[in-house]
Amino acid sequence: MTGINGVLEQEEGDKGNAEDITRLVHGTTVATNTILTREGARVGLLTTKGFRDVLAIAHQARPLIYDDKAHRVDPLIGDEFITEIAERIDADGEIVKSLEDDELEEVAEQIRAQKLDAVVVSFLNAYANSEHEVRAAKRLEELDVAPIVSAATSITAEMREYDRTSTAAINAYVRPIVSGYMGRLENNIEKLGIPSPLWVMQSNGGLLNPKMASTHSARTVLSGLAGGVVGAANWARHLDLDKVVSFDIGGTSTDIALIREGEPDETTAGEIDSMPLRLPSVDVHTIGAGGGSIAWKDSGGSLRVGPHSAGAEPGPIAYQRGGTELTVTDAHVVLGRLGTNLLGGRFKLDYDSAYKRMQEFGEGLGLSAEECAEGIIKVIAATMARGVRKVSVERGIDVRSCHLMSFGGAGPLHGADLVHELGMQTAVIPPLPGIASAVGMLDAPIRHDFAEPVQADYSSGLEQLESSYDRLNKEAQEEMSTEDFDSERLVDARYVGQSYELTIPYLSDWDEQRTAFDEAHEERYGFQDPDAEMEIVVARIVATIGLPIPPQQEIAGGDDSSLSPKEHRPAYIDGEWTDTPIYDRDDLPAGTELQGPAILDQFDTTTYIRPDQTCRCDEFGFLHLSKIGK
Repeated sequence: MTGINGVLEQEEGDKGNAEDITRLVHGTTVATNTILTREGARVGLLTTKGFRDVLAIAHQARPLIYDDKAHRVDPLIGDEFITEIAERIDADGEIVKSLEDDELEEVAEQIRAQKLDAVVVSFLNAYANSEHEVRAAKRLEELDVAPIVSAATSITAEMREYDRTSTAAINAYVRPIVSGYMGRLENNIEKLGIPSPLWVMQSNGGLLNPKMASTHSARTVLSGLAGGVVGAANWARHLDLDKVVSFDIGGTSTDIALIREGEPDETTAGEIDSMPLRLPSVDVHTIGAGGGSIAWKDSGGSLRVGPHSAGAEPGPIAYQRGGTELTVTDAHVVLGRLGTNLLGGRFKLDYDSAYKRMQEFGEGLGLSAEECAEGIIKVIAATMARGVRKVSVERGIDVRSCHLMSFGGAGPLHGADLVHELGMQTAVIPPLPGIASAVGMLDAPIRHDFAEPVQADYSSGLEQLESSYDRLNKEAQEEMSTEDFDSERLVDARYVGQSYELTIPYLSDWDEQRTAFDEAHEERYGFQDPDAEMEIVVARIVATIGLPIPPQQEIAGGDDSSLSPKEHRPAYIDGEWTDTPIYDRDDLPAGTELQGPAILDQFDTTTYIRPDQTCRCDEFGFLHLSKIGK
């Protein structure tokens, strides 16, 4: 609210023009931080007798197989808040032992005595038949055992008991916090007189209304990561770029995602703090590498950078906020890539303190301050390169065929080095890199996802899927309160015997569906198995309502021959100090081509261009960095 009021004051001089706001989208880390800080609700679990340890056993795999002191994170629901009841449904959905009302009322007394904030009901095989689970949740709600009671199948109805229970536990754990936050936010927006509805960014790259975000709060757990990927996907389509790696660098982490033909890769098996989250989300790979990543020496005396970070407070040494640990930002300052004035001169950097500390640290490595700073950049570049390979090479994509969409406050400082390191096509810097995630959220559609477990193979065919899609479509109409939405049909398919699936578009012909799966499997894993049978285990619908997307603004053209740098600054490049021209990015007309080395300043970031690269500014203000002659 402080931000909204600040914008209104800056634009109009008072707060009387809130009615001019036509779209209000909120990307939130409330759910994420609630889990990571373990400050969520007091949650209980009612489960099938004999299965109270499903959250504790988890996937059984150890975090570090050779470290006997490593432990998994504790479950969000403590053992003392888990209650069992004697009911049973088999894997085909048939009732083996009925749920008895008398026993349900008995356990209700036990649960009420625990004084919980929320209760999750998760019964074995409820994904195949949710009758017991829904009835138990409804009865516990009637008996007022806790302010919130939810059935796990109402959060995700997919198979895999641990994943489904974990997702429901996460939702219950963050729901009271997110719900309260959304309520306060809506009230303040209403008081301010903003006519635009509030939309909340969710993990899948779509928008959700605050009411749904308050009840299905787990959908917002990766909200903070999705906006930038949505923006990068839109820009990839706009620029007609086939394969793009979205590369969002902030102060603490780098978020990396693969975009193919304008669509980001998605996953239905994400996780948060090592706990599975069985909900559709943008497939983002996050690494501990950012502007605040700290340089340190390991036990062998080698230079390491990250994953621990100086954060915003105290921050890098150059920020003059009490930081004492050298960071990637300090290295950029020492190398001259960053000047001493940021944010249009509002924020001053302390070069002398950063250089002195770099000199001291470098002595322990036998390096000068400049060599040490350059080493820090090379180490963090190698870490980032591994992250890029993770979403490209490991998914069967030649990284050399990809473009790097580099944004975030620190993204344009590293884009040039990354495309050089990996041999990528170009680094593309959007017009407003520092707020690219916010810009991306404004272009996101309203989106709801629905899924139902199925069992289809060659012998049964695809006919049964039509009834599943009819049910999912009806569910979408009820949840979205409209029939006016675009619907995409998907399936989760696998070879019989596999324990993992690939989500691919639904095709009504079995042979065509099999061919599409084989091709997707070969692209992802490097092979297809013509002798294996295929089965489909989940039917999905993605329901979207597109919001009007403002056209990309063109910038003025001009004669770049008259363009001159605003100043020159020494920059340490490839082992020597080089007199480097500094330009204001806003001064670049469309069609400008600059040859490196060069540095471009703008309010929200700084762009570095290597000596062996050219930088072209297109008619929409995007910068394209590529190797000279490429």
